[in-house]
Amino acid sequence: MTDIFKIPLSPLSTPLGRIGAAPSRLMSVREWWYEMDEPVAMLEDPQEAFRADERTLLRVCLDNGIAYRAATTQRPAAFPAWLFREVYRVL
Repeated sequence: MTDIFKIPLSPLSTPLGRIGAAPSRLMSVREWWYEMDEPVAMLEDPQEAFRADERTLLRVCLDNGIAYRAATTQRPAAFPAWLFREVYRVL
């Protein structure tokens, strides 16, 4: 029997593998949710959930001196990819 699916076996083929490859890469909360394939459609108010998560991450960054990209009128705040893993593990 021949495999019809060609799934790469590299760590870059998984979301956490991509984070591990570039842990300091900056991501917005929205990007994180979509990249991790979280069930955004199940949220009652996705925008409010994203804002709440952004506030949590911002507080962690400010309390711990972690560099992040502040929000502007054109771009949302972005945080290091490794920080999402740490914060969401606790929540």
